[in-house]
Amino acid sequence: MVEIYAELVKNKVKTIDEVPEELRIAVKQALGMDVTDAEKLNAAIAQKLSEVSSECGQTIRNGLDVGLSSGTHHFSLTDDDQTNINSIFNAVILGASEYPYHADGECCTVFKASDIIKLYIATKTFITNATTYNNMLRLWIKRETNIDVLKTITYGSDLPDDLKAQMQEILSSANNQIQSIVSK
Repeated sequence: MVEIYAELVKNKVKTIDEVPEELRIAVKQALGMDVTDAEKLNAAIAQKLSEVSSECGQTIRNGLDVGLSSGTHHFSLTDDDQTNINSIFNAVILGASEYPYHADGECCTVFKASDIIKLYIATKTFITNATTYNNMLRLWIKRETNIDVLKTITYGSDLPDDLKAQMQEILSSANNQIQSIVSK
């Protein structure tokens, strides 16, 4: 793709500004053009945002272990899994005392309402934690001006204190809301 855009710019069919941003630096380098520090930083930010977003999504899809009355079970959290867990929780909210479901690699079994509520709370908490952490990482990445620091940020990095405090405030509020929902 870089070669195609480099040819288009070289032959004046397109200007460098018409090249997609994610390819612009590589096209400039292929054409022997100078790349500014700001362009390098912007490209690194875009790459890092994509990287942490992907890792967050994979972390959620990989799921979590949940301690239930029958022991600890692993539950993946693909979009379908999340929909299924929401549906069985809704069945409990509507009055079901138990409902069939399955943990990863296990046969379908009937879970008690109390276990379904534990599963729902655990999954919602896990997803909220992951997405809130990802959002705080994204804020940090977007405000970072030192490319060397930017390169060290990964999904799992400790957040700066201000973002850590903001995240804790959000998670505390989310926990209060989930407790309010399940207490009804």
